[in-house]
Amino acid sequence: MGSPELERLNLDIISSDIEVRHSALKRMDELARSKDVDATSLPSLTVLLRSPIVEDRQRASRIMAKMAQNKVEAFWPFDLLNALTKDKDAEVRENAAWTLGELASMRVGVQSSVGYLTELLLDRDAMVRGTSSWALEQFAHHLHMSSPLAVERLEKLTCDRSPYVSKSAASALEIMKN
Repeated sequence: MGSPELERLNLDIISSDIEVRHSALKRMDELARSKDVDATSLPSLTVLLRSPIVEDRQRASRIMAKMAQNKVEAFWPFDLLNALTKDKDAEVRENAAWTLGELASMRVGVQSSVGYLTELLLDRDAMVRGTSSWALEQFAHHLHMSSPLAVERLEKLTCDRSPYVSKSAASALEIMKN
């Protein structure tokens, strides 16, 4: 069970009062950065990830990515994370890819995520393409999951105009081909 502060924040981040919600999200983000958020926050964050408010989805997805980076053991909502790769907002799509990659580095993941990440390699946003390349590298390295389509698209991205994307794609291909 989480700390009393975390329990309160889990309720406050789904408050209908926008000021209460944003204050709670800001504090939870701070706690996530200091590795003080645990699996008890996933249900509340999951509610916010379905919000029509872009800023709420951005903040919740960033906190969830930090939780994965911090190796929080939990029952992760892969269907929702996969769905977020199709979000209208680039930051949310990038955070979904980041979360999936971090989970793969924990040896946690589902094959369907490879398909969703492969689709993100075509994204118009360079950060989304680069993070998706990195996430696919994590799937290949830690879970031995890949796809021929991912390899084909990553090969094309090695010539991307963004150095971040081209380097991430090349690194992912190196793992996939070895």
